[in-house]
Amino acid sequence: MLEVRNLNAFYGRIQALKDISIAVNIGEIVALIGANGAGKSTLLKSLSGVHPSSGSILYNSQPIHGLGAPIRVQKGLVLVPEGRMILTRMDVFENLLMGAYPLPSGRRNQEKIEEVLEIFPQLKSHLHRPAAVLSGGEQQMLAIGRALMAEPKLL
Repeated sequence: MLEVRNLNAFYGRIQALKDISIAVNIGEIVALIGANGAGKSTLLKSLSGVHPSSGSILYNSQPIHGLGAPIRVQKGLVLVPEGRMILTRMDVFENLLMGAYPLPSGRRNQEKIEEVLEIFPQLKSHLHRPAAVLSGGEQQMLAIGRALMAEPKLL
């Protein structure tokens, strides 16, 4: 499903990733473990297209390295950012809808929201409350729920 070969990424002159190679198969759960500053977040940002990198990234056997983040999301590659990055001025419902932007609107969005609320039932009673008033754990549920709205194939 995902194959990365010789991925390199920099912050200015500092090399954060050096020749990283990894493969993720369909149905597989992969964990990145490492100390602070080891490059875990940089790798995920590079895979999702929000940090520049060099090397080869194949997603479903297709090269995606030159594609921007929105195209990668449309293809089903979705990142839940560190720090949740929820939209605190919007309510829970609006945050969830933001995750569905790559999909056709309408009835399907409501179906996806219902699926997310089955996974995270605590969010149901907060649908029309500002996301800022949620607890940290509820905000994390919302961030994952928002990502699920895009119907990812790889999260």
